[in-house]
Amino acid sequence: MGKELKRMRYFDGLFLNAEDYKLDQDYQKRIQQLHNRYLHTWGIIAGLTVVPLENCSVKVQEGIAINQVETEDNNESTSQYIYIYDGHPDSIIDLSQYRANDESIYIYVSYEEVEEDKEDLEKGKGEAIHIWERGRIWHSTKKPDDEKKYIILAKVEVGLAANQDGSESKKVISSISYYDDDDEQIPLRRYAGPAGEVLSLQKIIFKLNDDVAGMPFIRALEEEKSKGIGLEVNSTFANFTGSVSIKGDLEVHGSLTGIGAVFENELEVSNTFIQVNSKTENHDTWKLQDGGLEVYRDYEDGKSLDARLVWSELDKCWKIGYEGELWNIGYGPIWERLIKNDIVDDLHRHSKISFEGGVALESDNKGNLSAYGNLSMNDKTIWLRDNGNVNNGLGWYGIGKPFAGLNVDGPVLFGHKGGILGTTDGGQRPVITWNSLGNVGIGESNPKDDTMEVNGTMRILSNSNPLRFTSAWSGFPDSITNGAEISNDTNYHKALMIVGNRSAGQGRKVAIWDRLEVNGFLYVNGNMQLNQALTPSAGKEKNNGIVFPSDPGGGSGDSAWIRYYPRSGEACTLEIGTSNDADDSISFMASGNVGIGTSNPNDKLDVSGYVRLLSSSNPIRFTSSWSGFPDYAENQAEICNDTTNYKSLMIVGNKSGKQGRKVSIWDRLEVNGILNVSGDIQTQCAIVPSIGNSENNGIMFPKDYYGGTGDSAWIRYYSDQSRGGGENMTLEIGIANDVGTGGYYGGGDRIKLTASGGVYIDGYFYYSSSRELKENITSLTTKKAKQILDGMNPVTFNFKGDNEKTTLGFIAEEMPGSVAANDQKAISPMEIIAVLTSVVKDQREAINQLQQQIEALAG
Repeated sequence: MGKELKRMRYFDGLFLNAEDYKLDQDYQKRIQQLHNRYLHTWGIIAGLTVVPLENCSVKVQEGIAINQVETEDNNESTSQYIYIYDGHPDSIIDLSQYRANDESIYIYVSYEEVEEDKEDLEKGKGEAIHIWERGRIWHSTKKPDDEKKYIILAKVEVGLAANQDGSESKKVISSISYYDDDDEQIPLRRYAGPAGEVLSLQKIIFKLNDDVAGMPFIRALEEEKSKGIGLEVNSTFANFTGSVSIKGDLEVHGSLTGIGAVFENELEVSNTFIQVNSKTENHDTWKLQDGGLEVYRDYEDGKSLDARLVWSELDKCWKIGYEGELWNIGYGPIWERLIKNDIVDDLHRHSKISFEGGVALESDNKGNLSAYGNLSMNDKTIWLRDNGNVNNGLGWYGIGKPFAGLNVDGPVLFGHKGGILGTTDGGQRPVITWNSLGNVGIGESNPKDDTMEVNGTMRILSNSNPLRFTSAWSGFPDSITNGAEISNDTNYHKALMIVGNRSAGQGRKVAIWDRLEVNGFLYVNGNMQLNQALTPSAGKEKNNGIVFPSDPGGGSGDSAWIRYYPRSGEACTLEIGTSNDADDSISFMASGNVGIGTSNPNDKLDVSGYVRLLSSSNPIRFTSSWSGFPDYAENQAEICNDTTNYKSLMIVGNKSGKQGRKVSIWDRLEVNGILNVSGDIQTQCAIVPSIGNSENNGIMFPKDYYGGTGDSAWIRYYSDQSRGGGENMTLEIGIANDVGTGGYYGGGDRIKLTASGGVYIDGYFYYSSSRELKENITSLTTKKAKQILDGMNPVTFNFKGDNEKTTLGFIAEEMPGSVAANDQKAISPMEIIAVLTSVVKDQREAINQLQQQIEALAG
């Protein structure tokens, strides 16, 4: 079953930590889960029904279930409670994301633990202080594989609600089922119950209210020699809604009661036979006489005769009828003879099947069958026989009954060789035909060449924006505003004509929204207006790009062009060129500003991107993010307005001086703001910061360098007003503002002095210990001080790397928590002095008392 059971043993003086309390919690939780696993089966205990809501949602009502899972190391099988309370955050599920009339959606729950309440900083210091044993609600079209871990509640179907005009509007919950297969009634919901190899109960009481004595119960009866051990079901009545199978005797101590009447001595069961109206004084004998079933009817009106189904011992046949008017029932060989047409008489021949409202089904004297109502055949097929062969038919096909390997989920009309849908108004005419090749014809009786052939004009989208297909131009787009035509005209226009509609109010219009390739000559008889881009061909040859007419001013060899071509690989150039005279120019004639790389220039020349000047001599590059240009060659420099990485205006010099990159400022440099140097500062003289006790004096380190707010560090030198000012100077090394939890590895800000030879203080050294800085002040008891002192173990040691000096002190990890940092990595001398002072004072009092006792004895 898994690992051993172990819980805490408590006693006075025992030191505990969080892991000890967690051990007790885990013990109690494991005991409960083992109890659940081995005394209860998994499943639903109570509630957890699924009900529909508006807006295609469902709600899981309050309830509880129990699962069965394996532990992480698979050494133990346990069970956990899954509780869904009223108002649970997952209880309302929006299923609008699923497609309507598609797959079923399973709703199921599982156990989950979530750490909560990190906001209570006083208790948890940012850690979660509670564990929420919550029930998690899931939904998916896939049935969960592990039904012991994921308890299934229901199966939901999403449909579409219809408007009054019959159109589909919005998604709704069409059904909620608790069965995986509605036809076979396979239940989805599994209910928990008692478990174990043997469940011993003397009596089960169904407690429905506070009156236990009046409740129905089930209990065992003591053994009788003739009958053995029995079972008593004590209830005022029992309702059996299904079949009842009795393999032994059935004893009825009381009346056999029907609805509204009492019948006595009319039903006797012996083994597996029921004898009606044949009881004699000796129950072991049978009397051959008439018997059957009678439906009692009211005689008060004098017309309502009893209806009977009777076996006639005289005629040896079954009869049915009213009171004494009984007629033979045909069955077996008699019925076989009756249903043959050659011997059946008019009395037994039936041409109509009727219902309360009239005739439902009727046949005439030629065998034609007429139905006067709807005909429901479930998933059956109507077969039309062809010379005795069943090759043609009409039927429903779907999941479990595919047609041609497809789950049609609807009706299929099929023929052996093909078929026709036609009309008989004015004579038989075919409308749609199909053949064994799988081809469909409209106006074509035998389509052979294509999957669909239409012999004649065709119109689609008739009720909205009709499009007509013709073999000769019909002028259809000119007759209605929203009509269009595609005509394969070989007589008049002799072209494939695509003619648009006139809905734009600008004459007929055809729009091509995607790429159009013309492999031949494109002739435009009129102006060419583009609403989007003109995309010429790419390349450096003369027949690519946009080429203007040659020699517009006379002469020869004059040309202008715009071309786009690759130089090498993906390196491309947009070239605007003129030739061949020296006085041919390119001018940008802008009444406003000119932009390069920008569509909204803000200056006479606005360049969005890098700019290079003096390219052939000593290039200077202007960039918006540092490109490293000065590092590529010794004569290159860069001015960069970087806002991404370095976030500053960068002036980076060249490397021609052979000393690395260099920028020289030959005159006085004044910096009115903060001067931030990311490298070393080399000076020929001293660094002289300002004197004073404000944030603008001394040496101030960057604030909030690693995020947060209020973090800062500084070195200041100022006249200390708290000590009288004047020449009373203070050199202050400060840091702010996080307190943290203490200890070397704890949080918070600190000042750290590191010196391989030690830290020496020439003068006084003081701890700040004013009452104004403290709160919750209480006296240290002698008992507590002695306990702490007893836990202090002085040792001798040397620091790592220093084998010459032996030092006295303590090991922080072995010190009591009262005199050590929270992480047990450092100790506090002030706390140790306080402990020693308390113990010494107590010993001094003890010595004084002993001295007084000695003096008294000596006197």
